[in-house]
Amino acid sequence: MKILALSGLAAVTIAGTATPASADTGVVSALNSVAKPLVSTSPDVRAHDLDAFGAMVGQAEVVGVGEATHSTAEFYTLNQRLFRYLVTEKGFTTFARELSWSTGLRLNDYVLYGQGDPQAIFHDEVKGPYDLFDNREFLDLVRWMRAHNAGHAKKVQFMGADLLYPGDILFDKVLAYAKQHRPALLPELTRLYDGLRPTTKNAGEYMAQALAVPLETRQDKAERATQALKLLQKQGADRWTVQHARALSQTFTDFAFDQATADGRRQAAIYRDQVLADNVAWWNRTTGARIQVSGLNAHLSYTPIDTTYVPAPMGGELRKRLGDRFVTVGTSFNQGGYNFLSSDGACPDGAKPAERPGTCKGWVPAAGPDYNEYVLDQVRHRDFMLDTRTVPRTARTWLAQARPTRLIGGGFWSPDQAVQASLSRSFDVVIHLHQVKAATLTR
Repeated sequence: MKILALSGLAAVTIAGTATPASADTGVVSALNSVAKPLVSTSPDVRAHDLDAFGAMVGQAEVVGVGEATHSTAEFYTLNQRLFRYLVTEKGFTTFARELSWSTGLRLNDYVLYGQGDPQAIFHDEVKGPYDLFDNREFLDLVRWMRAHNAGHAKKVQFMGADLLYPGDILFDKVLAYAKQHRPALLPELTRLYDGLRPTTKNAGEYMAQALAVPLETRQDKAERATQALKLLQKQGADRWTVQHARALSQTFTDFAFDQATADGRRQAAIYRDQVLADNVAWWNRTTGARIQVSGLNAHLSYTPIDTTYVPAPMGGELRKRLGDRFVTVGTSFNQGGYNFLSSDGACPDGAKPAERPGTCKGWVPAAGPDYNEYVLDQVRHRDFMLDTRTVPRTARTWLAQARPTRLIGGGFWSPDQAVQASLSRSFDVVIHLHQVKAATLTR
């Protein structure tokens, strides 16, 4: 049996000395004094509990909402509930996700204009390292955005902030702009982009193929994509066309790292999170939109909590760019289910097949006493929100210490796997759930 380990998306073990997380009554009492109950993770529940969340967000223009696993139902439904609140109460208009820029454009056409079928887009592009995002709970969020726009003058939009897939739509938009507005550039842009378009509709297949070609070929493609970007910038192309060309340059630059080596993989991981932050900041600056951005906790953290795959998190980069205009939220859970990927479809002991071939359902037992989640689960509320910036001194010391925490990307998690996280150094807000279940994967 082979279990997939996907860069930036897999569960990993981080070596280190853990500080035992004893359920000290003083710490729990201090957390009890400031924790705010979360009534539900269901997006359809209307209650005033999220007013506390609104106060924690304050006047932030970009709010990161992390997920402790990439394929747990409640983290997707919670994201939708928080986004609905931010749209209604805080004027947010963009939902951003750890998905490629081209995928975001296609989904945004659906959200804004009803163009295309979101499930078909998921089937084509939410694949490869993104495969677990192709689930009913996330699809429901996209469909809610379309339904919202059908009845409101102020529209919400979908943004893909990532770089792993260069969809056809990017080439089409850049070349169509050149044909209409800069026809003299069209021959050169066509030459530079020759051989760069995806050769299959399935994004996962394309990504595997793109990384399988010789490094020199990948580096040549990156150089050509970057030359095209510079050419458009020099000729004063409009900002959206330049951004689409930049997205192509980002993807092929990422492919050009020597990911056969540990150093190359680390450089690619650092570059990826810088790009995630760059793209979110660009959207905020260009459109003026307030944005909720979602992804794995490791990406939204201020400090590295997954030093193998996310050595320089997007959250820290966004803090540098936006300062107090950025607030980040981490999520945790005591026990529950998740989906993971297996390259041969076989599931290890303790797991069972999920809805889609090549995927399995796993279960994480209640946290042991050395975990952050163990103490969090002693708080009097079953599910709750906690502002790490305003806790009493007793809890402040506890929150600042790094200790084992669950983080599950695309791979199988076992009890000996954990990352080291200081909750207050990583997140402004923590939302803890007592029990969760695996997301429902689409077929």
